Amino acid sequence: MNMVHSPKAGITRNDIAQLVGAFYPRVRADARLGPIFEGRIGTSDAIWAKHLATIGDFWANVMLRERAYKGNPLQVHLGIPEIEESDFARWLDLFEDTARRELGDEKADVFNTLARRIGRSLWMGIDMQRNPLAPRS
Repeated sequence: MNMVHSPKAGITRNDIAQLVGAFYPRVRADARLGPIFEGRIGTSDAIWAKHLATIGDFWANVMLRERAYKGNPLQVHLGIPEIEESDFARWLDLFEDTARRELGDEKADVFNTLARRIGRSLWMGIDMQRNPLAPRS
């Protein structure tokens, strides 16, 4: 059994809610990421609460194999023309730091490993749409 879905990781819905709840205020406050997110989501706390619930469902799909999230992350990110590869790196820096602070090393390692994979995959999908003929390494 791999570590991501192993019961040894001990990740719960409460862990997901704690991480998401601590992380997104940092995103909103970030000089680069905040305007991107608020430009798409808005500034209302009620709208953000819905977004955090959606993100919680996404992570529950990934971590707990729940099937609450029905969206398509690549399609969502393709709709953000101003997003750049460096934005994914900044998002990951904030996410990894927040995961360590909130959940400790063992659980953070699981989240961060998957977040890096997901981020790479999303950026590759975006780049392939924007630059379909560019050479890939």
